[in-house]
Amino acid sequence: MSSWTYVHGTIVASPPGRTQHEKRYILETVLDHLPVVTGSERDMEVYVIQKRGHNSSSGSDEFFERTNNLRDSRGRRSYKRGWLHTQDDYILVVDAALRDREFEDTFQEFMKWFCRLSKRVFVNDVNVKIKGFDKQYVIDNPDPFFNMSDFDNDNWCSYLMWKYDRDKDGNLLSGKPVNRNE
Repeated sequence: MSSWTYVHGTIVASPPGRTQHEKRYILETVLDHLPVVTGSERDMEVYVIQKRGHNSSSGSDEFFERTNNLRDSRGRRSYKRGWLHTQDDYILVVDAALRDREFEDTFQEFMKWFCRLSKRVFVNDVNVKIKGFDKQYVIDNPDPFFNMSDFDNDNWCSYLMWKYDRDKDGNLLSGKPVNRNE
């Protein structure tokens, strides 16, 4: 007879990034590099859902420029009153029915996965149940995991954000090499 453990729930996470595409790229890359929560037939799966709408706005694009890709309040392109809207929050749905696993092993693997996630992106909310034959544990308090990421210093995600150079007048160099001796 096989032993089974189950992991089900949601996590609301906010990756760093200046545009929606950069945020999604960073989140997907972080998820691709997390340790695996294993089962003999199938491993834990994670589904990424971007929350609807936007919760962040900027008066310039990712290069701190006012361009025609900004939108006004009616959704029209506008140099003067345009905004770059982004959604910081993503809902991660975790789902697993893990065969030939004991509760303690699954709990340990999930906590390792979750702590690594929390070190790389902001975790705003969590509601995950890990259940075995005779035990279960619910994680529903994000507080211990909220301040694990350190974005003031070099974070694991820093290398994923593209760099762009400017000359001494602040103009973008558009791929031209920078003379660091100026």
